[in-house]
Amino acid sequence: MNTEVNVRLIVTQAVLWFLLGAGAVSAGYRFLRGLGTATALNDLTPWGLWIGFDVVSGVALAAGGFVIAAVVHVFHLHRFHGIVRPAILTAFLGYAAVVVGLLADLGRPWNIWRMIVYWQPTSPLFEVGWCVMLYLSVLTLEFAPVVFEGLQWNRLYRLLRAFTLPLVVVGIALSTLHQSSLGSLFLINPERIHPLWYSPLLPLLFFVSAVGLGLATVVVEGVITSWLYRREAEWDVLPALLRAASIVLSLFLLLRLGDLAVRGSLRYLVEGSWWPMLFLLEVLLSVVVPVLLFTLPSFRSNRKALAAGAFLVVFGFVVNRATVAGISHVARTGFAYFPSLPELLVSLGIVALAALVFLFFVERLRVWEEPPQPAGHLRPAAHDPLSGLYVRAPWLGAPQRAAIACLAGGVLTAALLEAGVANGSQPRPNPVAPPRSVSALRIPRVAAPGNRLVLVLPSSDAEPQPQALQRATLIDGNRAGRWVLFEHEAHQQRLGGNLSCGRCHHFNLPLERGTSCGRCHRDMYRSTDTFSHDRHTAALGANGSCSRCHRSEGEKTRATATPCRECHEREVSRNAEIAVSPTTVAGVAPGYVKAMHGLCVTCHTKHEAAATPAREPYLSRCPACHREISDTGREMRVREGTVLLSSIAP
Repeated sequence: MNTEVNVRLIVTQAVLWFLLGAGAVSAGYRFLRGLGTATALNDLTPWGLWIGFDVVSGVALAAGGFVIAAVVHVFHLHRFHGIVRPAILTAFLGYAAVVVGLLADLGRPWNIWRMIVYWQPTSPLFEVGWCVMLYLSVLTLEFAPVVFEGLQWNRLYRLLRAFTLPLVVVGIALSTLHQSSLGSLFLINPERIHPLWYSPLLPLLFFVSAVGLGLATVVVEGVITSWLYRREAEWDVLPALLRAASIVLSLFLLLRLGDLAVRGSLRYLVEGSWWPMLFLLEVLLSVVVPVLLFTLPSFRSNRKALAAGAFLVVFGFVVNRATVAGISHVARTGFAYFPSLPELLVSLGIVALAALVFLFFVERLRVWEEPPQPAGHLRPAAHDPLSGLYVRAPWLGAPQRAAIACLAGGVLTAALLEAGVANGSQPRPNPVAPPRSVSALRIPRVAAPGNRLVLVLPSSDAEPQPQALQRATLIDGNRAGRWVLFEHEAHQQRLGGNLSCGRCHHFNLPLERGTSCGRCHRDMYRSTDTFSHDRHTAALGANGSCSRCHRSEGEKTRATATPCRECHEREVSRNAEIAVSPTTVAGVAPGYVKAMHGLCVTCHTKHEAAATPAREPYLSRCPACHREISDTGREMRVREGTVLLSSIAP
């Protein structure tokens, strides 16, 4: 047993446990408080760090498993056999981390099982989900023999070893499918990706880059573990991997530049913005500099240069995937996005958990099939994977160090999150845009009862017939494009005519028969203080009027004031049945989204329950009011003009 204390391993594990504790508390905060409170995401930027880094980048970083497995078991290059198990373990933990990150990002993670039962074969995301799920199962079976070997379960070990080649072939097929399908996922959203990154070749580019990135990731893993455990890395085979990676990376760059040239998009490299700078930085980091380090004679024998090149490949392609899956989407919306503290800590916690599990397996199982040889030491006994490398601090055991570091991370994170809540953290200001009066048309719904209300855009060859049109209100508070066409007059008549205004509208403002929602609910998500104290004191008699509202002794606050309704009773309709989400503070209006959903969805739910199911089975669901995403930008030509598909109108 080596009694020398490995300080670098102790410090690394302590940092990882600290980050795991911080990530666990942040994850609990996310699931208890919801995405809106815990993240900086919103309706315009629903994909952020967790998708761009944890999922899209994580899948690519785990590609080394199927690449090395194919090299050894399919192409029979057995000199790479010693790095198969570490590569498979890295891929397994990478895909497990992807699943955990996806669960954090999903609004309802408990429904993830639904893709198994309810198939959507035309959806790229459906194909990605199935392939990730199946490939994670394959990786589990591929790595299971290492566990069975350590437990001396010889029968199960021999059984799974007999299926190594079929598992490898299935794993290669699944990886090829979903690595490319991740690119297909972004083909359906060209308007939110900059032309320097959007391409019809995205599926091919994603696959080719995943192969090169997987090779570099295997090298990075070998370099880190050799430094951490003071062992010699597999430098007899790692340079060959990097030479192969240089070929793949060069092919990737040629495909990308050729595609830009064919589509005429090279002109964006000289546009006056920061996009060309980001593109050039990404290309230099991920391809140009690493390929030079891997191929130039002056660097090929320099291990530090080769390791630096591998790290640059990993960092460069993380930037690439984050740009495609996140940065470009955020920039195109015009709204700034920076990950919140819980987002950052959850991502770091997932990485820390994967790293700790990797170290656990390395120290207890034969992950390296040939026992590693520390620099300057004799080879340890064959039965002990790291017999000469286990390290323990004499002043404190490993479990105690882990518990203290994890607890410290959790307590510090809880204090930071509590401080954020105490300081009243709110979503970013998002003022409400007023509704617009537009022309609409009713057309029969396809293969469904009822009609669909559509927005009419006058065409150049045929003006709409006035008698065929009707007036509608277009509601698009945040100008996000998922607007609602609302038939005000039709709703009014169905609810009882002119006397029904109080069913939907407040009568808060003097002389108004129905106050517009945006007058009080002025922000999409933040509450609005609608009470003007100065105006009330001036109207009621200055300071002498305090007793009109504050009748009790003690501090004069909103909580002790007379309810507003007592004075404004005559301005409140007797038919008022408004069902908005309540606020606990008088004179404070909740956000526009909360108010509108509280009103419309509540009423629709009651109406749906009372209606014939065959006629209105989904009136309370989002597509009943909002334009469906699949209809974005799609037009229909009718004899009255051009109409853009929108809301359902029963």
